[in-house]
Amino acid sequence: MEKRKVFGAWKWFLLIMLAVCMFQVKPVKAAGFTRLGLNRTYTAYDVTGDGRRDRIRIATTGRGGYFNRVRVIINGKNRLVKNFSSFQPTAVRFRICTLSNRKPFLFMECMGDSINESSACLYQYSGGRLKTVLNLRNMLSRKYFYKYYFDVKKVSGNTITFLAGGLAYNTGTIDFDMSYAYRGGRFVRTSTTTRLAERNIRWASGKTNNYTVVKRFQTYKKAGSKVKSFAPQIGERVKITHICIRNKVPYFRIVDSRGRTGWMNGINAAYYSRVVKHPRYYCYFREATIVG
Repeated sequence: MEKRKVFGAWKWFLLIMLAVCMFQVKPVKAAGFTRLGLNRTYTAYDVTGDGRRDRIRIATTGRGGYFNRVRVIINGKNRLVKNFSSFQPTAVRFRICTLSNRKPFLFMECMGDSINESSACLYQYSGGRLKTVLNLRNMLSRKYFYKYYFDVKKVSGNTITFLAGGLAYNTGTIDFDMSYAYRGGRFVRTSTTTRLAERNIRWASGKTNNYTVVKRFQTYKKAGSKVKSFAPQIGERVKITHICIRNKVPYFRIVDSRGRTGWMNGINAAYYSRVVKHPRYYCYFREATIVG
């Protein structure tokens, strides 16, 4: 009888301890991101990093479809305020990115007419305000891109992958990924080279990322190298497969009809304006139109 009582007591003790452990251990949440709309209050997300749900609202003011002010309000206080005078956005993208280490980061892009973006940053809540941890506009240069834009594509582990795109003077409209891993308290780009997203090019008979050469150029063995590879002929069809960005300078991987590969240097706005005259809006490739 005594043994049965002792066994029963131990059983209840073990059950209670198991329940306590279950309540104390926080569940591991998968990394991911959430899109937030404008002028709506959300209460289901931790954006300050303290493990508790916060109240967050992206408030906009303006008229005629243009915003002259965008505010990020967290727990009743303005944590980030963007004022616009001459250039006013017409759209705002806002994402909550949560890494596998549970650190939340907030992405916001303000974009105006004809995909002209004025702000694209990743923020972290610290000391009662949102601090910029990554300014994506600094990753590309208007010297080589007529326009560009960004969005969050995915969050995996402690890495955020952004979809970057725009109008490069070499190629016209392109899209590609830019991934940043959170290491040692900061974000580091995982690679300078990435594959271009496949897209159907105008006048290219439905084939993707294929271009027709209208002006000869030299390619090189590696991005940024001075060792020559080949120079495509006028009228030849080539494919652009990758982009490499180093110190804001883009390089494009070219594959010709014989399977030869080489890297094309990015051309800048000054050179483009000297070569391109109305009504022709392309430089090296007939399909690489720059308009808007």
